[in-house]
Amino acid sequence: MNRHSSSPLLAALALFPLSLPADDGTVTELAPTVVTATRSATPAWQLGSSVTVLTQEDLARRQVVTVADALRVVPGLDVLQSGGLGKQTSVFLRGANSNHTLVLIDGIEVNDPSAPNNGFDFANLTVDNIERIEILRGGESSLYGSDAIGGVIQIFTKKGAGKPRYSLQGQGGTYDTFRVGGDLSGAHEGVDYSLSASRLESRGFSAADEVRGNSEPDGYRNTTVSTRLGVRALENLDFGWNLRYNDAKVFLDSDFPTPHDDPNYSGTTEELYTRGFGHLKLLDQVWEQTLGVAYSRTDRQIVNRYDPANPFSFRADYLGEKTKIDWQNILHLTETNTLTLGVEDEEDRLTSPTDPIGEKSYNTQGYYLLDQIGLGRRWFTTAAVRYDKNNRVGGKVTWRITQALVFDATGTKLKGSYGTGFKVPSLVNLFDRFTGNPQLLPETSRNWDVGIEQSFLADRIALGASYFHNDFNNLIQFNGRRVENVAQATAEGVESFLQVSPWDVLTLRGTYTYTHAVNNATSERLIRRPTHKGSLQLDYRFMEKADLNFTLLLVGDKDDIGGTRVPGYVLANLATSYQVNDHLRLFARVDNLFDKRYEEIYGYGTSRIAPYGGIALSF
Repeated sequence: MNRHSSSPLLAALALFPLSLPADDGTVTELAPTVVTATRSATPAWQLGSSVTVLTQEDLARRQVVTVADALRVVPGLDVLQSGGLGKQTSVFLRGANSNHTLVLIDGIEVNDPSAPNNGFDFANLTVDNIERIEILRGGESSLYGSDAIGGVIQIFTKKGAGKPRYSLQGQGGTYDTFRVGGDLSGAHEGVDYSLSASRLESRGFSAADEVRGNSEPDGYRNTTVSTRLGVRALENLDFGWNLRYNDAKVFLDSDFPTPHDDPNYSGTTEELYTRGFGHLKLLDQVWEQTLGVAYSRTDRQIVNRYDPANPFSFRADYLGEKTKIDWQNILHLTETNTLTLGVEDEEDRLTSPTDPIGEKSYNTQGYYLLDQIGLGRRWFTTAAVRYDKNNRVGGKVTWRITQALVFDATGTKLKGSYGTGFKVPSLVNLFDRFTGNPQLLPETSRNWDVGIEQSFLADRIALGASYFHNDFNNLIQFNGRRVENVAQATAEGVESFLQVSPWDVLTLRGTYTYTHAVNNATSERLIRRPTHKGSLQLDYRFMEKADLNFTLLLVGDKDDIGGTRVPGYVLANLATSYQVNDHLRLFARVDNLFDKRYEEIYGYGTSRIAPYGGIALSF
């Protein structure tokens, strides 16, 4: 295995190597680093964890607009959306519940404290200003505390570099959809900056499936602003600040007793995420420390006015806020031993003037320690332990060990991990006037995985597989009167891949995931988890300035609420672009190329065949 090539590892983990054009038009593979798995930049080939890295080049080739659509091809991950753009969008990692995934943007925890299960809704998260996305599969409470019981998704925004650059984009297409935006970035005399803004609007289609007699379009609009600023004050001291804001409105359909048209049902969401930090290196860069302060705010309003199909009207307002102070220390003890330790203090707050819950909050303090050990550039071990204390439900210790063995001579890598996780009950579950239970205990988990990766022919061919097993205990479930810790579940399966690059201009990538997720008490499948899922991607560069991406997504059947069954489907998307000159690029894509009718969630619609096109100017 070539340690300076990303193909074997990223094919196994993400199947999306970071590829940049060289001066002669060929492709140069860069050895990637991953931050999320160890909370510090670590070469990916040294990791025993299962990590996927999606780069900005991947997003551009596929021309995805939302992060949720970017994630659909990630092995071991399922995306479910209740309709079109802006509708509730959930992510399931390795069979865990959707609220078991911690979502970070530049280190800011963005899970919503006002959500019923403290989860994150991907509905309004666009790809604006994103440099890369890291998806860490498997329980990571030992590094990230509560909410990371199933895994972590971290989004990194672009860092400015070089001379000032700016770009403008515009695109439009089916469902009266248009999107316009611009970017500015650069660096000068120790100051780097990036700024992006966009506006997305769509007339949309009916959120309730049209094949069930629904016809009213449910539109969407979204304004997003993202910025990142860095200042190098001294050779060993720098400061940074990140901010992301979006304002969205979506029209919805009622879901009782089954999804159906509701012309006066809508929701608005304002999301603000920001963090400032200072980074200091001491003792000839042996000791790195970062002190940061983060704030996230999710302000939601849901309004359903009276109409003939809806004899009741209501309004609900929810504000979720999270304030966090973190201090992290990294000690580079030797070339093969790095120690990371830190302390965090986090305040979660829920405010609802329209709900009897009123205002509630809790505080969580966390202390973590991670040791990274490398022996002979072949053996790589990480061991982490963490203690969290929540002022409502008490303290919890979690731990995790990972192992990677790399054999250059045969191009082989063996990896594995074992650890524990936990999740603090949400504020709604603890304090809701009707269903809440202040006596709830944290949900807990034990998880492990083992895998192998193998490359051939100087990384032209790479393949591998991983087996994972998760046991979840004390799961919170509604018993008909209130929520209680009454459920246990097991999720196990296999993630596999194959990547072939016969020529520099052509890459084929395929993945297959088998997931067996069951309720231990009833032996029934957990809802909305397909047993079988696969993807096939083709990337082809031609005419020196053109590229084509074909993506095929295969999703098996799954069970849904009330014993309903959602059939499986095959979805094809096509995207292509042409670089006319140094400043002008033309691009187009077709979603649902074969015009398949399918559902992700029972009763909710999906897009028919939908072509889009646009132009991009850069200077």
